[in-house]
Amino acid sequence: MKKVTTKEFIWYLGCGLLIFLGLVAVTFGIIGYHMHVPSEFNFIEKFEASIKFELRYIGLIFIGAGVVLSICVLVFNAKKADREVEKKIRREQRIAAQSSKTIEVKNAVEIIEEAPAAPEEAK
Repeated sequence: MKKVTTKEFIWYLGCGLLIFLGLVAVTFGIIGYHMHVPSEFNFIEKFEASIKFELRYIGLIFIGAGVVLSICVLVFNAKKADREVEKKIRREQRIAAQSSKTIEVKNAVEIIEEAPAAPEEAK
């Protein structure tokens, strides 16, 4: 099993932070909508009026962007891991062909080497 690299971890952390900020924005948007105070004392409605956009929608955009970005990072790293496994298998096959060993690939991760079978004598 391949360990998570630092760069991959930082990407996932950034995506998680983006999703968290989206959840916070959605929560503040809902709180601001349901506050039962006059408009001049509702700081969330004042902020929404100044940016001319509701916090709930900004939060949903952040959540969507975080999810899409994390899926892209996951797909990229999965393809990279698959390429490394295939490269290792091809290398093992080349080494086995050079040393006249037979190699059997049961799955993409496990490689089992066997000694060459003795040639049968002609009768």
